[in-house]
Amino acid sequence: MKKTDRVVNGKPTYQYHKYEAALNLCQQRRRAIDVGGNIGLWAMNMVHDFERVDSFEPVNEYADVFIKNAPGAVLHRVALGESNGTVQMVKATANSCGDTRPRIKTDKDSSVVEGQAQMVTLDSYGLFSEVDLIKLDCEGYELHALKGGEQTILANRPVIVVEQKPGHGRSFGYKDDAAVDYLISLGMKKHSVISGDYIMVW
Repeated sequence: MKKTDRVVNGKPTYQYHKYEAALNLCQQRRRAIDVGGNIGLWAMNMVHDFERVDSFEPVNEYADVFIKNAPGAVLHRVALGESNGTVQMVKATANSCGDTRPRIKTDKDSSVVEGQAQMVTLDSYGLFSEVDLIKLDCEGYELHALKGGEQTILANRPVIVVEQKPGHGRSFGYKDDAAVDYLISLGMKKHSVISGDYIMVW
């Protein structure tokens, strides 16, 4: 935030230039879906621009802070995936909230465990309507979250911001930009790439 040195809606911002680029592509601003809500760094601005914001954050420690940063958003304390079940959340860096994701077989026992979380599909919510923007930052798990929301995506055709950082996808056994390829297979196009975040449009 010190590096960004920009205040929006009375608060320092994080990755606001990415959010702003996607926001400007939205023809309407009805509902935004924030996957990987973390402590509310995107949602705290989304609530000023959209009629409704639904955020998904499975780690209770982060979710407790999220409520303070983005009180106008609807927070779902679950992880999004390709199927319903439970998942163990871990983070690679102690004293950080920036690299938390579902545990995989190759994780070392020393990985910091953030506890069990319920995992559901986005489509299990009965197809959210009037969705104009979806943002996903799941530390490599984006493909699974997208597959679990395919019907919602096709029904709404929103602008999608999906993080695809080097090495993250490979942690889950697929290439790093697999989520982008998946969205292209649904009919989307790459609009732009900003520091590992792909902005996808129809």
